[in-house]
Amino acid sequence: MIHFVKIVVVLLTSLLGVISVTNAAPPERVWVVYKDGGKGAVARVLRSANAEIHYEMDNLNAYVASMPSTAVRGLNRNPHIDYVEADVKRYPFGETIPYGITAVQALEVSDAQAGNRTICIIDSGIDLAHPEFVSQVNIDGTHDYSGSGLWSSDENGHGTHVAGTIAALANGEGVVGVLPNGNIGLHIIKVFGASGWAYSSGLVAALSACETAGSNVVSMSLGGSFKSRTESRAFSQANGREVLSIAAAGNDGNTRKSYPASYDSVMSVAAVDSNNAIATFSQQNDQVEIAAPGVAVKSTVPRGSGSEASVVTGNLGVDGQAMGDSPNGTATGNLVECVLLGGEDDSCAAAGGAVCLIERGGISFAEKVFACESSGGSAAVIYNNVEGGFSGTLNGAAISIPSIGITQADGAALASNVGATATVTVGPGDYAFFDGTSMATPHVSAVAGLVWSQHETCNNEQIRSAMNATALDLGSAGKDNAFGHGLVQAKAAYDYLVASGCDGSGGEGGGGGGGPEQCGLLSAGELCSTNDQCCSGSCKGKRGAKTCR
Repeated sequence: MIHFVKIVVVLLTSLLGVISVTNAAPPERVWVVYKDGGKGAVARVLRSANAEIHYEMDNLNAYVASMPSTAVRGLNRNPHIDYVEADVKRYPFGETIPYGITAVQALEVSDAQAGNRTICIIDSGIDLAHPEFVSQVNIDGTHDYSGSGLWSSDENGHGTHVAGTIAALANGEGVVGVLPNGNIGLHIIKVFGASGWAYSSGLVAALSACETAGSNVVSMSLGGSFKSRTESRAFSQANGREVLSIAAAGNDGNTRKSYPASYDSVMSVAAVDSNNAIATFSQQNDQVEIAAPGVAVKSTVPRGSGSEASVVTGNLGVDGQAMGDSPNGTATGNLVECVLLGGEDDSCAAAGGAVCLIERGGISFAEKVFACESSGGSAAVIYNNVEGGFSGTLNGAAISIPSIGITQADGAALASNVGATATVTVGPGDYAFFDGTSMATPHVSAVAGLVWSQHETCNNEQIRSAMNATALDLGSAGKDNAFGHGLVQAKAAYDYLVASGCDGSGGEGGGGGGGPEQCGLLSAGELCSTNDQCCSGSCKGKRGAKTCR
């Protein structure tokens, strides 16, 4: 990648002091937040400094501009300026490999009314010509945002994967999303190009564009380690205008907070696997609010950039995940079971181009596949040693046979066909398995849109409270730093609102009973001081003005 750096020689006015800059370091990109009435004076200072102005945001009393660090230091002495802070970067969260539609009860709630809601996806765009999206009439977007290119293309792949989890069609191929019937409105804003990062100011501007487009839910599979006061204000303002913002908790596997997820006005989403265990990479802290599937999530990617993998024997066909660095190809041979666990009893009689069926564990994936190839095998199928799927890689090993990974259950089914002819195929495709809190986030965003579409008189905080109150409790009893309130549940949240109404009084949905009023604690929107005072277990906000969420 080639980076172009403009070196600017600047003579600043007396408001900043006289500073001569030569052979300067790359300019700093900052938020310049001015005091009421100070816009004109600050604009003149920025012009005289030859600052490059990226955004002008009157609602936040702010400019976003790039200039030498010496000029930035001078701004701090300007009486018209409230504060200056870095325009910190935001990155997509994701690793490699999707599934959890049933886990979040998505198909138990009709999306027939979803046309009354719009989910705004701030990410790397979407491959609009993908078979899952090309016929959907409710998808639009914002072009060329932050110089990242057309919203209807995706050079990164991340945004298309997120969009598929939300809205892939039930069209008989590929995957289905949480909202699979093409009714939900999607507004796509592209802030990431192929390089995979953006600035907090670009995120704030995208948030504003989401609102302009009439979005109800903002889905952000992205974040960064540094907070921004201005960004926080923007999300707080959007929350006050009944926009529900949802973001990934982060993939560092530690207790650090990521932003925007860790602002009080944003829901922070953790990732779990198919066994509802917390993902090893999912960040854990007191801002984590809810969890969703984020390990081995299959979804859409730009056409031809994914990988399709399968094994067929007799009447049994199994979809798998191509091992990382596996060559493409198709191989056919007799299915043989190999024992390759790194012990004295290891054996693999794969002569004559057999297809090796191998249990995971003991030695590396590369060692297993290499042993299969060395003994004459034409393809390797590795099945999990625990329930569920997995993602594996050959780590660049020089192996020439196709290899795939499958679930433990599929491995047991194949084992009953040992001796039969099997065909393994690995090739390019339109879908891929990703891991990450990025993959968990669209599950929650889509459930929010789905439930809200059935209860459109509710506001954003009431939908948020309903999802928290009905999440499947995982880990320690009650809210915890790993899972938050637990695994998001669409049907449970829908039923909760039917029984209790938006405000927990039983008004909106009728029927009474089974709702938050029965817990004997405070409902959403009521003032509180601690989490245990609230039915939802979540009390957030500024000191002295906290409310139940």
